[in-house]
Amino acid sequence: MTAEQFLSLADALRSYAQHSGRDLNASNLFVHTMLMRSVHAGEPITPRDIVHHAQQFNEAA
Repeated sequence: MTAEQFLSLADALRSYAQHSGRDLNASNLFVHTMLMRSVHAGEPITPRDIVHHAQQFNEAA
């Protein structure tokens, strides 16, 4: 994902969290975690990776 895509994802998740009553901090933490994984791996994150990590993130919560 590009930086613009990460920012778009973060914005969409924040908006969803605010309108649905979900935890805004969890939304921000998820985006931060995905961004850091991408930076440390040196590889782009794909939508499939996001879905996989979101499922793990939900299971941990």
